[in-house]
Parts: sequence; C-alpha cells; structure tokens
Amino acid sequence: MSGIPPNAQSSITSQLEQLHSDCYGWALYCCNRDREKASEILQTAYLKILEKQHTFRGASTFKTWIFIVIKNTALDAAREQRKSEKRIGGGLQFPNAAYESDSESRLDEKYQNAFFLEALYRLSERQRQIMQLLFYHDFSINQAAEVLHISAGSARQHYHRAKKVLAEWFRKNGVE
Repeated sequence: MSGIPPNAQSSITSQLEQLHSDCYGWALYCCNRDREKASEILQTAYLKILEKQHTFRGASTFKTWIFIVIKNTALDAAREQRKSEKRIGGGLQFPNAAYESDSESRLDEKYQNAFFLEALYRLSERQRQIMQLLFYHDFSINQAAEVLHISAGSARQHYHRAKKVLAEWFRKNGVE
C-alpha cells in the first residue's frame, strides 16, 4: 500500500470494522441475498477501499461512500457474470443441495419472511433499494439518494410510493 500513511490505513480499517454489519447487509441486498456472492463482493469492495482510499474526498459520509463502492462492485460482478454466461451458453443452474431442518418455529419464521418478501416484491426495484437503505442501514433519504445516484426529490417520491404500496398490501392481507 504505497503512499498510504500507516495511521490513515488503520483509521480506514477501524471504520470498516465498525460498519461491517451494515456493509454486509447492503452487500446481501445487492447480491439478491446470496451469502456467498455477498461475501465475495464485500471482500472485493474492502480491497478497493483499502487500495484506493484516496478516492474518498469527503463529499459524503464515509458510510455513504462505502455503500456506493459496494453497490458498484456488485454491479460490476453481475455484469461480468452475464458476459461469462453468454460465452458459456447460458450457464447451468443447479439446485441448492443444502439441508435445513424445519422445526415448527423455523417454518413459522419462513412463512413470515415469505409474506414480508412478497410484500416487498410489490415494490419497484428502486423503491426496494430506498427502503433497504432507510430501514436496514439508517440512511437518510438524502444519503440513500446519493448512494443510488438519484436526486433527493426522486428518492422521496420512491419512498412515499413504497409506503403507499406496502400499506395497501398489508391492509388487503389483514395486517393492521
């Protein structure tokens, strides 16, 4: 890591350690909840951050900048995977062979998660991204707009529309 003062490097490492849970949660979202991909994306993003920390100019918060790096890393990886699949001829999809025991409580939890995920999939992709950043990562609407490269007004619109769609979905399904 040439040219990086040791104290700056340890400061970045310390900040990454403090934000790791949030970063992993965002990486999971960016990778459609694929834990393996999320771990790879996060590791790649951390390497980018540690190798190119000079690109952080302080125009936003450090957390916002990290989330942008993670999102862009995930987009780059998805683009590369699509290119690779085209070269190979579509790519083969194998079912997940992992075994999970389904006790009653885990089954109930799965049903609740499925119900909530079904509600979330009533939203547009942009609305889901806004909700993820606001509620799971404690971003403000302005910070979420920055991560997604949209205006704050557009982010507010997506947020309000998402709330409307979710409220209607829960009302129709008897959740008050």
